[in-house]
Amino acid sequence: MGNIYYMIWADAIQRIRKYHPKEKDWKTITLLYITWIHSLNYWILIIWLKYFKIFTLPLIHIEIFPGDLLNSFSAFAIEFALPFGIINYFLIFYKNRYEKIVENYSNLKTAYALIYSTIIALAALFSAFLYGALT
Repeated sequence: MGNIYYMIWADAIQRIRKYHPKEKDWKTITLLYITWIHSLNYWILIIWLKYFKIFTLPLIHIEIFPGDLLNSFSAFAIEFALPFGIINYFLIFYKNRYEKIVENYSNLKTAYALIYSTIIALAALFSAFLYGALT
């Protein structure tokens, strides 16, 4: 059994290279995809900690764009996705570390990235609906 974090990354990298072999920006696409899933995971944690009054994270408020939707998306991206983007970059892509990770986890039989991202996306959707209904 290996490190689940690296298993998810190895699976995501191997799948995008297998199913999209002509994709030149596969590193950026994979980084954004997994970073977004990590940020949703973090958001789920924060929203339930806030609901049970265990911990309340003060959310940043941005007023750059004309409209609330772009401002809210930008605030979410900065507060939840940016930290994971930086961490993921340095742990996976800095100095091509992904090559060693893919080599170490080259014979994965389970679709870890697909399972993880599906569970987190459904959990985020469920959490948003439930939190909205309860508050």
